[in-house]
This record gives sequence, structure tokens and C-alpha cells, in this order.
Amino acid sequence: MSYQLTLYDAFSGINPMEKSKVVHFLCLHNKHANRQSIQEAVEYAVKLKPSFGGFVLTAEQDRQIVGAIVANRTGMEGYNPKNLFVFVSLHKEFQDEALIEALMQKAIRYADGDVAMHVEPDNPALKLYQKLGFQAQYLELRLSQPNKASAVA
Repeated sequence: MSYQLTLYDAFSGINPMEKSKVVHFLCLHNKHANRQSIQEAVEYAVKLKPSFGGFVLTAEQDRQIVGAIVANRTGMEGYNPKNLFVFVSLHKEFQDEALIEALMQKAIRYADGDVAMHVEPDNPALKLYQKLGFQAQYLELRLSQPNKASAVA
């Protein structure tokens, strides 16, 4: 199958219709993310909000998004990777290993530095990510706190 890959970043920009289309796709295909988080990650990636930037890479077939990667630059190097792949998503009906591999390889090349991503242990693409060179380095621990008023110094 042939896919049209499109890269959006601070230089190319993303128009409101394209942004809406990407956010809608990611909302449908990410069970653990809310719309606000997705929209924020996309806006950081293309510098619509103050950030270190990043990029959004989409794959389309017949003008329909079938895959997307949102990468945010962290502004750090060394201890933390320079890039974080915040969202890596395929359309549920296009679970094509060749597509996700092509998307990942292009995103890795464009990232220009170390890359991190969070992956659930039961993610069917985990073996592919490992084949591409990703390795588990740390166990992530989180402390979720109820929304508090601003911190007191």
C-alpha cells in the first residue's frame, strides 16, 4: 500500500484544519489520553505554544490519517533524551507493521538526537520498537495528586 507522509514542525507550520484532523485522529486512537493533552502535545511540537518544538508526522491513505507520531523536544540532552515520542498511533483498521516501521524510521531520522517513548507492556508494537533499537532503561513511577491550588514556597 502507498501512504502519503507529511511532516509538520515550526518551519512548515500546521493550519487549523490539519491540526484539528490530527488531534481528532489521536483522540480516537489513544485510549489513555485526553483531548487537552493531545492538543497541547501537538501545539508544543509545532511551536504554537512556547516550547523547544518538535514535529508531527502523519501517514495518510486516500486523504485519511492512518498513522501519526507526535514528538516533543525536551530541551535536554545527556541524562534525558532530546526527543520524546509523546504519541505513536495507527488507525485500528491499518495495523500494518510496514507502515509503523516506516513512520518510526522517518521520525527517528528527523528527531536528530536520542529518543524516548512510553510504551505499555502489552503494546503489540513493543517487539517492533525493540527491533528498531529501543530498549527499556527505567521503571516509571508516578504520583498522581488531586488538583491542588498553586504550590506554596
